[in-house]
Amino acid sequence: MPAPIHPVATRLLTALAMGSQALTKGRFWGDGVDTLLREIGLATGASRVWIFQLLELQEHAVIQDYVFEWAAAPHYRQLTHKHFRFFSTAFHDPLYRRMVEERQRGMSQHFITARMAHGPLRENLESQHIRSMVTVPIMIDDGWWGTLGIDDCERELEWEGGELEALVVAAELIASAIYRHQLSSRRRQLELFQQVTDCGIWEIDLASGSTWCSRALLLMLGYPDGYARLPLRRLLAHIMPTDRQRLWLQLRECLARSRQSCRLDVRLHSNGVLPRWHELVAELTLDENGRPSGISGLVIDITRRKQGEERARIAAEYDELTGVMNRRGLTRRLHAALDEPQPAACHLLLLDIDHFKQINDGYGHPAGDALLRQLATQLSNELRGQDALARVGGEEFAILVSGLDDAQALQLGERLRASVADTPFPLQRLACDVKIRHIDITVSIGIAALCPDQEPSHAQALATAQADQALYAAKHAGRNRVLLYGQHANVPDPQEATDPASLHFSGPGSG
Repeated sequence: MPAPIHPVATRLLTALAMGSQALTKGRFWGDGVDTLLREIGLATGASRVWIFQLLELQEHAVIQDYVFEWAAAPHYRQLTHKHFRFFSTAFHDPLYRRMVEERQRGMSQHFITARMAHGPLRENLESQHIRSMVTVPIMIDDGWWGTLGIDDCERELEWEGGELEALVVAAELIASAIYRHQLSSRRRQLELFQQVTDCGIWEIDLASGSTWCSRALLLMLGYPDGYARLPLRRLLAHIMPTDRQRLWLQLRECLARSRQSCRLDVRLHSNGVLPRWHELVAELTLDENGRPSGISGLVIDITRRKQGEERARIAAEYDELTGVMNRRGLTRRLHAALDEPQPAACHLLLLDIDHFKQINDGYGHPAGDALLRQLATQLSNELRGQDALARVGGEEFAILVSGLDDAQALQLGERLRASVADTPFPLQRLACDVKIRHIDITVSIGIAALCPDQEPSHAQALATAQADQALYAAKHAGRNRVLLYGQHANVPDPQEATDPASLHFSGPGSG
């Protein structure tokens, strides 16, 4: 039997130099690996140079895939064979199990088939006409990623010393290329994720206060690309003050309840740009003692979502004809006012246009609609910014005011009544054949105080019933007047119907 042949180390070093250049300067890392395998194959005169990637290491088998190959001739090619695609090899052969265990530890192996003990591994090599083989594990982050192997189907090659060390260097070059590719892929995925989601990424070290912000977040906040350092204080200053307070409360609650993540919608402003809504996603990092050591997360631009929510809220809570709130909007404002820790005194005013049905019947619905719009505008101009005006029926409006006593609420109602009575409704703007230029309009108003000690829904229902009864009394007394519930002996007692489900706003057309 002829003596085994040793590969020429100098040729291998030249192959490594050429392959290394291809790996570092090539556009695609896979092309560089192909070049390195080819150069190794040509330098050693081998039949085949290949790479298996480890997919899964199970208790009784290993699953791998044949991902790279250089072959000296077409009949040596195995990359296209179906049985090498995501193939599983069981540990029936103790020799193969030991080989896998050694690969996990980063150890190289070389075999001359004729010298191997009979068993499944030798039979497998013989079925592929392999006379000698060397394998070197490819290690990434101290873990077995895959295997670089060389098969020779014609010669018995002996791998040792410098020649084997050269292959170890080749495996390290491949590992570096894979690692760079993984980092590049993660960076591209991160950039794509940030582009698609309008998202930035941030991280804060709680011990030092050091911050890191992604490129997308820096651009989002108005800083130039490649900005060196954004201090924590300046980063937090981009959050609107009220939202910053809510953020601190949320983080404290997170720590108190041992939660490691939280979400909050905040407004961020950049230099010279109006604030935009963002969702802040935060994740706490704990040290080995369970104490918070860092916090990181995402900043996602949700301005469009907030705008959509606002449009939906307006559609749900505002009257399309007049532009003021509807019943739903008034209910939300009323509940919010009564849910305050120390709610101010609130009054509900119900206002109804006198003889509105005659206007609709005499001049048509366009005239009635125009009158409703004029009245809504006029009332809005008379009210304070914190007051809530709503259209709650055909010709009926409700007004929620706070911080007034009974006398002041009556004064407000009288001012509104007088303002309407002193402002004739012009008819000449309407496309209707009328001889008169304008008509006088009056309103009747009923007022009731809200009880802050009651549950908001019940307080609303009771005040609505009381204001409705006061409005009815004002109508009954001759219209064009303002009454506070309880001030007139003939006002009916609404306590007969205090069940919230049985109380409602008065309907349109009451006159």
